[in-house]
Amino acid sequence: MVLAATTSANDTNKTLYQLEDTDTVQDTEGNIYRTVTIGDQVWLAEGLRSTKFQDGSDVRSGAIPKDDEDNLLKYGRLYNWYDVADDRNLCPEGWRVATDEDWKTLERTIGMTEEELHQEGWRGGDQDLGLQLKEAQSDGPFKKVDQSLVNKHNFFARPAGVIWNGWYITEGAYTEFWTASSASENKGIIRTLAYSWWNAHKGEIRRATSSKDYMFSVRCVRDN
Repeated sequence: MVLAATTSANDTNKTLYQLEDTDTVQDTEGNIYRTVTIGDQVWLAEGLRSTKFQDGSDVRSGAIPKDDEDNLLKYGRLYNWYDVADDRNLCPEGWRVATDEDWKTLERTIGMTEEELHQEGWRGGDQDLGLQLKEAQSDGPFKKVDQSLVNKHNFFARPAGVIWNGWYITEGAYTEFWTASSASENKGIIRTLAYSWWNAHKGEIRRATSSKDYMFSVRCVRDN
């Protein structure tokens, strides 16, 4: 049974694991991640899976989507903002949870305008920047997706869904990434990608705020 699950996970990550000229990094628990260089930054090319901080203490969240082990390598774990921003650090040594500024640097690198960069809401649609971060995207009824743009930067973002008020929702429709940046006492800054064929924002990247209790995906970026 374990072998079958491992084979399924490896099939899911086949393209990711075949990346050329990519490095790997290992976290405190021994999870190994592929990395990708985009401009001057080095990012995890996978969702974070750690259940421990760098000092070995346990995180308080870190749920697997649907509590299905097959989803662990596919999506990574979902965390609340308090774990994301904890000084003990969720990420591998020498890495950090990407901040709002880290995401802006990424967005600027792939072509977002300075005018849009600092705005809230859906941005980057004219250049289809959201497509460039997604592993896959199906066509909509009124617009075909330019597949040459999909996953252009080998970021491999997948629609993991979220845990909202204890409910796991939106798998296949959205992925929400926490940043380590706080917006207020109760809200942190996030990034969102939309995947549904009917969604008009498929080519965009949303910058917004959300309750710190909600559980979202996490990407780490290497310290300079």
